[in-house]
Amino acid sequence: MKNHLAFCAAVGMLISVAWPLRAADSVEQWGMYEVTLKGPTNGNPFLDVRFAANFAQGYDSIEVPGFYDGDGNYRVRFSPDKQGNWKYETVSSTPELNGKTGEFTVTKPAANNHGPVRVANTFHFTYADGKPYKQLGTTCYVWNLQGDELEEQTLKTLAASPFNKIRFCVFPKRYQWNTNACWLSLLSKSRLCFIWRAGQLWV
Repeated sequence: MKNHLAFCAAVGMLISVAWPLRAADSVEQWGMYEVTLKGPTNGNPFLDVRFAANFAQGYDSIEVPGFYDGDGNYRVRFSPDKQGNWKYETVSSTPELNGKTGEFTVTKPAANNHGPVRVANTFHFTYADGKPYKQLGTTCYVWNLQGDELEEQTLKTLAASPFNKIRFCVFPKRYQWNTNACWLSLLSKSRLCFIWRAGQLWV
């Protein structure tokens, strides 16, 4: 009985280390294809482990860096720009994550998927499929200091808006309608603040 339990435990450990979670067999062009592997959790996986994957179609290939996502999960995400069959092979400084291979098929994009935005004719923008991109944007100020409730409210409002671009103001600005500015928190020392002063970043 003890030997049986020991065997089961050993098999479980092998499955939990560098065992690929089921990746999709297909993805649409300009969609997101994700490869997830289980790997080591000791030390500092965010810095100690190099993890990437080479995606190839014919003679074309690209290495995409991956990342550690906690709980032993290592992920790499790829947006294919061509339809057809693709292959991948992982590259890692850790043997358990190195040399894992797979294949998938890239299908036609959905009707509302026009691909990433690119510069066109120097002064304009287009989607990857050639459709003109006409930007209509807004700005979110001091996003990281607004609190979960206001952030959720903002996301719902933006989802119903005509905006197709958003920029974030990293450094704080104070208005009559926005008192969540960083320097107010600085007085209470309740939050970490960044202040740009005389060309230097103060913390």
